[in-house]
Amino acid sequence: AVLAGCAMPTAPDEPGGPVFSIATPFDAAQAARLVAPGPNTVTGQAFIRQRGGAPVTCAGQPVYLVPATEYARIRVKALYGSADRGAMLDSRSYRFEPDPPEYSRLVRQAQCDAEGGFRFDRVASGEFFVTAIVRWQEGEARKGGSLMQRTWVRGGGVTNVVLSR
Repeated sequence: AVLAGCAMPTAPDEPGGPVFSIATPFDAAQAARLVAPGPNTVTGQAFIRQRGGAPVTCAGQPVYLVPATEYARIRVKALYGSADRGAMLDSRSYRFEPDPPEYSRLVRQAQCDAEGGFRFDRVASGEFFVTAIVRWQEGEARKGGSLMQRTWVRGGGVTNVVLSR
């Protein structure tokens, strides 16, 4: 069942993972405004601590700046269990219905440097979700996952975000 504005899994046993139905339409105009050039900078680091306590960074992995539209908020909450901060450490795939192509196109992407740092320059003022991938190999097993944190930028300043688990 789909509740207005909520993402509900509709087929948890589907190949490729659950399918979430989202009743709220994607606002491409709002997302386009947020990915337009602006006066702000977003910097940060992303890492996950292994069981022994050693940190693994997002070095060489992508980091995303996602405009916080209502559609994105619902999608992020479905994946991370929160629209503020979270981690998704399982290896399942998720699908969304609808999954407008504009959603992926209206996201900024950077790459984490060797120390796990990232930077987005010329960011518009507004609310965003920052997500980063942190993965490593332990023997045959792939470990890690994705981290997310909501942030606001404004006033031509630098906002620093630390994604950790």
